Amino acid sequence: MNYIKDPVLGDYYLVIDDLNYSAYITITPDSGIKYDSCIGHFGNLGTALKRISEHQVRQKSYTSLKDYIIELKNIYTDYKKHFLQ
Repeated sequence: MNYIKDPVLGDYYLVIDDLNYSAYITITPDSGIKYDSCIGHFGNLGTALKRISEHQVRQKSYTSLKDYIIELKNIYTDYKKHFLQ
């Protein structure tokens, strides 16, 4: 297995094997003891990055659906700019 830990991803990272891309987030609870949580397993890099961006926007509340969609698009566009072009 290989890892992709990029500063642009923040607390998220990818684990790559022969079959898929697995997305993880490192969580630090109040106890201060970090642990990793799997977000999912994906067939390609683009889908893994999209799922990370979706997970990221779900971590806070929004006052409108429009704000939620704009934030989601901004994060995914940033990832595409840094990784997929």
